[in-house]
Amino acid sequence: MARVLGLDLGSYSVKGLLLETGARAGPQVAAFAEVRRAPEGEPSETLKAALKELLANRELHSENVVVSLPGPSLATHQITLPFTDAKRIEATIGFEVESQLPFDLSEAAFDYQVGSQHDKSTELLVGVAHKAELRALVAALQEAGVDPRVITHPALVYLGVMGRPGLEAVPDNEAVAILDLGHERTSLAIGRPGASPTVEFARTFPGGGRDLTRALAAEFGSAPLEAEAWKEAHGAVGPAIAGPEGERASGAFVRGLQPTLREIRSTFKAYSVKSRRRVSRAYLCGGASRLAGLDVQLSHDLAIPCAALPMPQGQGPAAAQAYALGLRGAATGARAPRFNLRRGDLSFKGDFDYLKDRLGLIASYAATVLVLLIASMVVRSSMLARREQAVDASLCDITQRVLGKCETDYSRALAMLRGKESPAAVVPKLSAVSILGELTERVPADVSVTFDQINIDLERVTLRGETDTSHHVDQITQALKAYRCFREVKQGKLEKSKDGQKVSFRLDIQVECPEEAAAPQG
Repeated sequence: MARVLGLDLGSYSVKGLLLETGARAGPQVAAFAEVRRAPEGEPSETLKAALKELLANRELHSENVVVSLPGPSLATHQITLPFTDAKRIEATIGFEVESQLPFDLSEAAFDYQVGSQHDKSTELLVGVAHKAELRALVAALQEAGVDPRVITHPALVYLGVMGRPGLEAVPDNEAVAILDLGHERTSLAIGRPGASPTVEFARTFPGGGRDLTRALAAEFGSAPLEAEAWKEAHGAVGPAIAGPEGERASGAFVRGLQPTLREIRSTFKAYSVKSRRRVSRAYLCGGASRLAGLDVQLSHDLAIPCAALPMPQGQGPAAAQAYALGLRGAATGARAPRFNLRRGDLSFKGDFDYLKDRLGLIASYAATVLVLLIASMVVRSSMLARREQAVDASLCDITQRVLGKCETDYSRALAMLRGKESPAAVVPKLSAVSILGELTERVPADVSVTFDQINIDLERVTLRGETDTSHHVDQITQALKAYRCFREVKQGKLEKSKDGQKVSFRLDIQVECPEEAAAPQG
């Protein structure tokens, strides 16, 4: 059973969701935990501290860890290529990315995923980040005891969620959006759910729960930490508002939400112009989506139905990113997402290091197996030698009794038993009795015949007899010719009896049996 840990490196909290995949059952949530990051301090230090606390939970242990690049610094580009061949895409993508970068390509870490393909063109979603930022992230994670196999795109990773049950199918001219509202960053994936899910448009941009907290703090003149605590305990918008204080807070939340709404609307419009499909539904997730009444408020602001993203086994919307990352690590085969920033000099080397650390143990196992193999071969060789000796002794006993001398070579013993030195050599290959037996056996049963004279020696046979017709004589002749030791069968003169009802005949048979035919009789 494979275990995959999806690790959401959020700016407000770090979340880990462990998926277990069996041979038959689909991915199942085995454990989930969330640790809030310290509100003050160096971001890398607060991340490492939260990770160490989270990973102290033994239920989350896994060698296969998947993360997405945190923060809003990952740039997403949509590139159209006039072909669909995978090899040509791989050869061309670097030049296309370089033309859109404000810095040198050697300083960039990038990867792509196919958004859609038409008859002669491919839409690619390309994510680009600075290698320096990526190296710093990998170093911080390794210091905290984590070495992820995959660092992926926080919006593209929702491709796996698009294929899960719970998302409603839409007509061909429509699409759905998964809106991940985090603390400092919003991730938006637009695509089509179903058996063959797609993500055709994806991006990340600044904005989220922190903007709501700042707007609330400005409205009431309170400290950010105090405003954050009040938002979590009493915050609401739309029909969930309660009391005059709630009305003031709701107005502040709506104002704080405006920059994020502008980005969402512009993204929907850009997608519709590009694909000629409209976004007809949005699914909400992320920590900021827990604000009471937000789904109703966004449904009004975006003019489309908005609802919480369906999650498995009672998990809340805050676990969505970690769940999507777990699905990314569990995906296999040709349809598995390919986006992974750990490529080239940043590739995951954990498998090699794991093997190197256990090389001594593997060598001892190999030596043990080799010793057991040698011992098995020695025992088998000893048993075969004893069996060979027993067979030789038995053959010697038989040849001693039959030939009068011991012979252990099987081929030579068989030749001697069949040859001149064998007692069987003195037994005639043919006898008068055996020839007479062949004669009586080969006369056709439906022919009425009476033999009045039979002369047999080992070279010639003479027959005289009487039958009904000359046709019967021919039948007898042909039947005797079929015997291999009757080289020639000649008919003598045929004579009719005095009453004309019988035919007398004579047959002369030359006997010569081939040497090879006689051997089996010995």
